[in-house]
Amino acid sequence: MDFIIVTGDQAMFDPSFPPAVVVPMPGTISGTAQAQVNHVAACVEGDEGSVVVPGAAYTSGAFTIPGVGTLSISSLGGDQVATQAKSGDKAFILKGAKFQAKFEVSAPATNPNSGVPDPTPTYSGTGSFITTNTVSQAT
Repeated sequence: MDFIIVTGDQAMFDPSFPPAVVVPMPGTISGTAQAQVNHVAACVEGDEGSVVVPGAAYTSGAFTIPGVGTLSISSLGGDQVATQAKSGDKAFILKGAKFQAKFEVSAPATNPNSGVPDPTPTYSGTGSFITTNTVSQAT
């Protein structure tokens, strides 16, 4: 049993996107389930796509002049998808442990000695949910 994620809950991104380090900012998830928890829409599989956080600064290795990019959830962890509880034909999203995150570079970090920009377009990391729901749980 774990808590169901609801509209307005936060997705907290970890700063480590090896070898990049991101200055994380929280994202907010929006639920589309008809089911509600405390008068707020619950989140179901697919709603993780509503979490998009632009404007996060980062550096990577020798590229120490910060660049900027967008954080998002690339996939939920196995313990973040309900195996039995659903709304319609979609499983509820649960708090779980960690989701897989993506950082897409929009303005690359730069090497201060050479002026060369970071050639890596995306980095992978992790994050977790912080929920306001302390009542409804599912499996």
